[in-house]
Amino acid sequence: VGRTAAGRALSEGAVASAVVAGVRHVDTPYDQLLMSGVPRYEARRRIARTVEAVLREWEAGVEIRLTG
Repeated sequence: VGRTAAGRALSEGAVASAVVAGVRHVDTPYDQLLMSGVPRYEARRRIARTVEAVLREWEAGVEIRLTG
């Protein structure tokens, strides 16, 4: 993506939001919560710690690979 003009035009915030959304939908029960009638704000509150934990794990893995 970063090699194309469109890829270079993406802001850091847009990329971060996309990553968080991906984690939310793939690594948490967020979609199941929504389908069971939990309001969006409440579903996001419930899964926030899991999203943060996944991102921390990924960040730690990158740091280990960069330094190791």
